[in-house]
Amino acid sequence: MDPRALRLAEPGAKPLRVAVLLSGGVDSSVALALLRAAGHECVAFYLQIWFQEDFRNTWDQCPWEEDLRVAESVCERVGVPLETVPLTDEYWNLVVKDSVEEIRKGRTPNPDVLCNSRVKFGAFREWLARTHPGEFDRVASGHYAAMDRTSDDGNVRLVLSGDARKDQTYFLAHLSQTQLRHLSFPAGGLPKESLRAVARAAGLPNADRKDSQGICFLGKVKFSEFVAEHLGEREGAIVELETGDLLGTHRGFWFHTIGQRSGLGLSGGPWYVAAKDVDGNVVYATREYYALEKRRNAFEVEAFSWVSGTPPPRCRDGYAFGIKPESDSGGTNAVPSRTVPWESGSAPSGGDADDVAKEAATRDRALHPPTAVPGSSAATAAAASSSLFVKTRHGENRYGCTLRFSEDGASGSVVIERDDQGLAAGQFAVFYDGETCLGCGVISATKADEALIARDARHRTVIEGGVRRIAEDRKRAAKRGA
Repeated sequence: MDPRALRLAEPGAKPLRVAVLLSGGVDSSVALALLRAAGHECVAFYLQIWFQEDFRNTWDQCPWEEDLRVAESVCERVGVPLETVPLTDEYWNLVVKDSVEEIRKGRTPNPDVLCNSRVKFGAFREWLARTHPGEFDRVASGHYAAMDRTSDDGNVRLVLSGDARKDQTYFLAHLSQTQLRHLSFPAGGLPKESLRAVARAAGLPNADRKDSQGICFLGKVKFSEFVAEHLGEREGAIVELETGDLLGTHRGFWFHTIGQRSGLGLSGGPWYVAAKDVDGNVVYATREYYALEKRRNAFEVEAFSWVSGTPPPRCRDGYAFGIKPESDSGGTNAVPSRTVPWESGSAPSGGDADDVAKEAATRDRALHPPTAVPGSSAATAAAASSSLFVKTRHGENRYGCTLRFSEDGASGSVVIERDDQGLAAGQFAVFYDGETCLGCGVISATKADEALIARDARHRTVIEGGVRRIAEDRKRAAKRGA
C-alpha cells in the first residue's frame, strides 16, 4: 500500500478528526475502516443527492435508501456515527442545471467532475462549516487518487492512484488547491483487488458489493429517460456524412454524442456519430469513422481550472512546460523544460542575456515550428516527446501532448500524440505533468460546417423556441389535460 494514503498529519502528531463521505460503496467504506485503524476519530456523512423527483413513482423504493442502509451497516460494524446530509437542491442548482444546458447545446458534459468540486467538496464543506464549525480537520472520501504533501511551497499535489484502470484523478481535477489541502483519499494507493481484501478482512458488509456505474445523479434512471424528461423529443434526420443521403430518424440530436456507435437503430453498420448540426437537428453518421479526414489529434480548450494552484509556466510562444530533454539517441529537438525563457522575462543564468534568449527562442521554434499544423509530423512528434499528458475521459488511457495557451491564457490549443476517436465538445481535458495532475479545461465547440449545412438544407428542421421549449410545452399540455 502507498504510505502516502494515510499520511494525514505530520509524524507524531495527534490523531485527526475526519469527516468521511460514505456512499454505501466498498471504496468509501474501506477508506473509513483504514482511518479508524490508523487511530483517527471519524464521523461518517451520507450525501442525499439523488435527483429523482420526476421519477419517484417508478420503483417501490428509491436507490439512495438502499445505499443508506448499507452505509448504516458499515458504520455499525466500524463503530462510528452516521449523519445524512440533504443536498438535493444544491445538486440541482450547481450540477444538474448546467449539465442539462450543456446537453441542450449539443455538448457532452461530465456532471461527476462538477459534483466533486461543487457539491461533495464544495456545498458539503460549507454545510459542515455551518453545522459543525471547527470540529473537523479533514474531509475524506473513497476516491482512487493519491496526494503528496511534501512540497516546499505548501501546496498539495494530486497524484495518480495505485490502480491505473480505476484512477479517479480525472474526476478530481476541477478541485481548487484550497479544497485539496483539506482532503484525504485513504484508499487511493490500493489496487481494487487489495481494497476488497481489506474490506473482507475488516468484515465490512459490502465487501463484495458491485461497483456503481453511470452518472452519479441518475441512480437507476436511464440517461435517455432523464434527457427526454428535461429536454423532450423532436424527430430529426440521420444523414450519411459522405453522401448526404437520409439514413433514418432520431429522437433529438441531444441524445447523441460524437463517436457513439450504438443507439442509432440503423442496419448495415456499424454506424458512428461523426458530427451534429445542432441548429438543424441533424445527426451525421458514417461507417468509415476511422478513415475520415478529420482532426482527431487536436482540439481547443477553455475554462481552465488548476488543482495544482497555478497554471503551468509557459514559454514566450505560449507552450506549457513538460518537454523532455533531448535523448542521446538523436530523439527530437526537445530541450529541458526549465531552460525555456519563461514569460516572466528573466533570462537563464550564464552568458549574455540577449544571446541566451535568442538561443532558447531558436530551440523553441525548432520544437514547435510556427507552421506546424495539427496532424503534421512536427506537431505529433512534439506531443510524443512531451512529459505533459492529457486525459480526454475517465480511464487509464492518456496521451502525450502539447498545450499552447492563448495570449491571455484563458484558452489554448492541444495536440496529442495519436488520434482519439471520441473528442467531443463539453468533455473535460485533464492535464498531467508526469504522475501529477495539474488541472483541467473544457473542450471547446467547433464551428458548424457551413458546407454540410448548405448541402443538406432539405434535411434540417430548425426548432422554434429552442430545445428546452419542447419539454416545457409537453409539461404544460400534460397539466392542461390533467
